[in-house]
Amino acid sequence: MRLLLGACGPSTPVRVRGISGGDWRSRIKSKSGRMPIDRDEVARKLAQVPVEERFVVRRTAIDAGITRHLVTAMLKDSRLHRSSTRIKPALTAQNKHMRVEHVLSYIDDESHEFESMENVVHIDEKRFNQDTNKRTYMLLDEELHPQRDRKSKNFIPKTMFLAAVARPRYDFHRKCRCNGKIGIWALTEEYVAQRSSQYRPTGTICTRNIESIDREQDNAKPHISPFDPDILAAGLEGGWSIRLIFQPPNSPDLNVLDLGLFASMQSLQYRIPIYKFTDLIDAVDDAYKTMSADTLDDIFLTLQSCMLCILKKDGGNQYKLPHMGKAKLRRANCLPRDLTCELELYKHAIRTLQSGDRGSVLLCGEN
Repeated sequence: MRLLLGACGPSTPVRVRGISGGDWRSRIKSKSGRMPIDRDEVARKLAQVPVEERFVVRRTAIDAGITRHLVTAMLKDSRLHRSSTRIKPALTAQNKHMRVEHVLSYIDDESHEFESMENVVHIDEKRFNQDTNKRTYMLLDEELHPQRDRKSKNFIPKTMFLAAVARPRYDFHRKCRCNGKIGIWALTEEYVAQRSSQYRPTGTICTRNIESIDREQDNAKPHISPFDPDILAAGLEGGWSIRLIFQPPNSPDLNVLDLGLFASMQSLQYRIPIYKFTDLIDAVDDAYKTMSADTLDDIFLTLQSCMLCILKKDGGNQYKLPHMGKAKLRRANCLPRDLTCELELYKHAIRTLQSGDRGSVLLCGEN
């Protein structure tokens, strides 16, 4: 059949085997076409494939006995989602018990509510890179990528920083809010240039990294005991009451800095292109100052969420952090200051310590 429309105008009626008025839509009232494949059946086939082998669409489709289109359709329908994972520290049974002890030391015995953590200062160090190997830009047509040159992508210059933070709170003495940012310091040293070069003349004061720190102490451990007499005496000077507490070994998720502060600062620092040593120090300082007090307070609340997950996993670190929606709760003035541990979970943690012959809850150290 051929349809000639060369002489037809806008008002010319079209009738071809039941098609009238130019309407080409089907007039079949019931559903027609190929029946959709049951997604529940596809999900059951995918569940038979081990999770460790489900990372490539083609390989997953072959192992499940389905087509690649079905795997893509499951991803599009959110029945299947991609999730990234990172290698976590291996924990021994003793490490898990120490993690449970550390968490219980922040929970009130009667109300089972977390302490406000306003009297705890978190201190940690991190190496900040001047740049990252891969960057993504949004370019218009005929635009080129920015020029980025390094001598080696595997040896990008970096500098170590030491940071100290506390939880933000209202300062009743100064009648203002304390942002909790105590300070951040670059582990660098200044030196005088001995020779002239194309970059600076002789006698210029320059800055460089402290490459190594030599410690001359016979058979000494890298960490001093928190019960050392000199440490205890220094904490009581000037009327203060300061104690040194170590986080459990292999537990970066129990430190506010490793948990989210350094990552937040790194994202702010990467916004600025850096090609000089001093520019990195300025960029990290600016990122530390730019970070808001609400962000720091949210990380402390995330720390309490991690502690609850640690109790549920008997001290393990293979858990999925629940999403609280802190930004939404903060806008509605419904964000809790501290979280509460359920009574059954608290009793279960006590039984876990008793089963491991750890009868007392300590802030640090061993029984």
